[in-house]
Formats: sequence, structure tokens, C-alpha cells
Amino acid sequence: MASGQTSSSASISSTASIIFPLCHCLQPTTLSISWTDANPGRRFFKCDVHGFLEWSDKDLPCQWQKRSLLEARDKIRRQAAEIKALREAFSTANAQLAAVEVNRSTGPNDDLLIHIEEIVKAQIIQSDKNIRNCVFFSCAGFFVATVVLLLLKI
Repeated sequence: MASGQTSSSASISSTASIIFPLCHCLQPTTLSISWTDANPGRRFFKCDVHGFLEWSDKDLPCQWQKRSLLEARDKIRRQAAEIKALREAFSTANAQLAAVEVNRSTGPNDDLLIHIEEIVKAQIIQSDKNIRNCVFFSCAGFFVATVVLLLLKI
């Protein structure tokens, strides 16, 4: 991996037929997946002390595979940002609802407060649905990309 780019990796749990090399410090290595722009989806061995050791898959991915993985990664990042924004909106709505509850106990405008409370609850329900949809579609997209790559490898 180039020194000027940021790196991201994920550990892999299914490693039945892979031989793990030892690091030069004689520590065992783990198998991870790179999510950098230059090497998306490439597997590599890493040492917990020293980091990157060597590539597990020696062949570079095809251009369309690389593009697909980068698009899937970017979509997941966008959806994660959207989930964060929805959570913040949910928190704000909860704070507004708490303020309505305080005002309800001190003010005579019960009908108006009930209407506002119903609107806020409806927004909270919609926010929850949006969060669930984002998580579902990001997982589905990642699953589809993974299945396509596995089928092409067979």
C-alpha cells in the first residue's frame, strides 16, 4: 500500500485452507481485507505489531471489480453519514418532545401540544424507518457485490 493514502481493513474469519506466514518478529499474522482506493477487496496478511506484511492474493483485481468495490464502499460510507444525520435528527426531535412535555404540564394549550406531539412522534417513526432502510440496502449492496465476486472466482 502506498504511504500517502489512507488504509482501511477488515479481518476475515473463514480461513480454512490458507497458510498464514509469520511476521519477521515471529508473531502470527491475521488475514484482512484492504479497502483503499488502490487495492479494494484485496486480502493481505498483517501483523498486530507491525501492520501490513504481504498480499494473500497475488493477482490485482480487474478494473470492473475494483470499480464495483469502490462504488459499494462509497455507498456504504454515504449511508453511514445519512444514518448519523438521522440519529442526530432523532435526538433533536426527542429534545423537542421533552420540551413539549414540560410546556404541557405548565400551559393551557393542551390541544396544540397534543398535535405537536403527534407530529414529532410521526417524524420519529419515519426516521426509524429510514435508518432501517439504509442499513438494509447497504448490507444488501455489499452482499450482492460479494456474491458477484465469489461467482466470478469460481
